[in-house]
Amino acid sequence: MLEIDTVTKRFGGLVAVDAVSLTVNEGEIVGLIGPNGAGKTTLYNVIAGTFPPTEGTVRFNGRRIEGMRADETCTLGLARTFQIPHVFASMTVGESIQVGAFLHRRRRSAARALSLEVAAAVGLGERFDTPTTALTTAERKRLEVARTLATEPQMILLDEVMAGLNHTEVNLMLDLVRTLRDRGLTVLFVEHNLSAVMKICDRVAVLDHGAKIADGLPEEVMENPEVVAAYLGPPAGRDVAETEGGNA
Repeated sequence: MLEIDTVTKRFGGLVAVDAVSLTVNEGEIVGLIGPNGAGKTTLYNVIAGTFPPTEGTVRFNGRRIEGMRADETCTLGLARTFQIPHVFASMTVGESIQVGAFLHRRRRSAARALSLEVAAAVGLGERFDTPTTALTTAERKRLEVARTLATEPQMILLDEVMAGLNHTEVNLMLDLVRTLRDRGLTVLFVEHNLSAVMKICDRVAVLDHGAKIADGLPEEVMENPEVVAAYLGPPAGRDVAETEGGNA
């Protein structure tokens, strides 16, 4: 469904994403992980149309989309959330969800009907008429997902939807992600909670310093020496001269 082919993104002399290739098949839940600054969000921005790649191609359902605007990729069925949920302070939960629903449902009654359905699906049905400023952090995360779902996507890019949540809230979010897949959605998500990644992902890809260093089953990826080194540093006991590139 999503094919990323040797995508590179440079900002001046900084290579934020370095020749990354990744495929996400229809119906998969794929995790994209890596240390802070690894290039995960930059790759998301390229996929979703926030900015074009310097090199490489991105295909969604066989169609090249690199360089398209974010609203254009969303219209095609590829939608995303953001690390920090932003609410429309003057709106209620239901009104906020309708903003997404109006992408394909131009009649107010149709947009409201879809918004009610989406709000119930993400656990915000009883908060439909609540001002967004009254929501908890966990509820704001769910609202971010709900606005995205209201655009009726085929694939959703989730960006750290579990950040700042407690154990119970994380498990509820995991249940929601599973529900998304059960509804027929394909999911790619950036996440720092490795325990959550292990529980839910069919496959995991790892970025480090902009490059992909692993891609496979969660258990295999977590045992990959390059992945361990990326998160924890080089193994203890290595020669200082070896680590620094000097001679013994």
